[in-house]
Amino acid sequence: MVPKVKVHLGLIVGLLIAGSLASTARGDTSNLKLTAAGIADGFSLSTVVDGFGQLSGCCGGPLGNAVNSDGNIMVSSSAAAGGTIYVFKDVDNQVLADKLSSTPFSPFPPAFATSGGSVWAGNGTTLIKLNNDGSIKQTYNIAFSVTNGLWTNPANGDLIGAGGNGLVDINVSGPVPVARLINGVGSDGVAVSPDGTTVYTNAVAGYNILTGAQVAGTFSVAFGPDGMGVITGGNSLNGDIVVNTNGGNIYLIDPSKCTIANPGSCTPVLIASGGTRGDYTSPDPNGSLLVTQSDELMRLSCGQNCSIGGPPPTPEPASLLLLGSGLAALAGFRKKLLASRS
Repeated sequence: MVPKVKVHLGLIVGLLIAGSLASTARGDTSNLKLTAAGIADGFSLSTVVDGFGQLSGCCGGPLGNAVNSDGNIMVSSSAAAGGTIYVFKDVDNQVLADKLSSTPFSPFPPAFATSGGSVWAGNGTTLIKLNNDGSIKQTYNIAFSVTNGLWTNPANGDLIGAGGNGLVDINVSGPVPVARLINGVGSDGVAVSPDGTTVYTNAVAGYNILTGAQVAGTFSVAFGPDGMGVITGGNSLNGDIVVNTNGGNIYLIDPSKCTIANPGSCTPVLIASGGTRGDYTSPDPNGSLLVTQSDELMRLSCGQNCSIGGPPPTPEPASLLLLGSGLAALAGFRKKLLASRS
């Protein structure tokens, strides 16, 4: 008879916290911390790159960001903070000196997104196609201003942009990008639903990408809602929206509880607070959401089989190999056990 082992939940939590504290390195000095609600919902928060140089007022430090086809993170800084595109490994706890490369880049403010194997930057009525080292490959005039947000439609690869003209759909599959105005709603940050039908803006409101009609209620979020990401996965947060804000807080919204007729019927949940000026966000293929602060690029994750801004992450080959080995070992143990009983 195998004795039962009593596991103390408090001990496990303590070990996890201790491990988290032990992993804190030179690149993790953020004041943005998860709230009790954020922890209860399964979120985790870490610093990707620290040390961009915080500026007073608006829009210093890291801005547009995206993961390129090499699997590295590209992030821009404003002209006032040096006017540079940096390339970093997609790992946590880095500082500016850990950059893989840096390239002068004067456009401001740039919004980044990845489509068709390239990172694109929106700057006014100019759409910029970037090389993976941050240098400019080609520029295009798209007639509509795209500066405040850029997101890739997961259904067709189009870029959905936000700027002074409103919401813009940009097809980048051909030799020359083709832009179409979705509607004239002035907006800032954007994110697209996993099915590719709805764009959410920083109002926060949802609009049909094809028709431009409002299809989701306006959700009130305090202190400058900005970059966002829609959660997808096999948990209770599926379909919820993460909202980064200029006020240093991150909120969670369930759009299914809010109607156009009664926008006050849903209440945002504060999941992280105490940060600096939050702005652009972008999805990471590993399922996390990259979020900017005044001096840092951070990472928000929502747990196993859960993704913010993209499809649920699939297990890495190494994880699958370990799982397969574990199952094989279990099967062998079971076979030996049955043999011993016969």
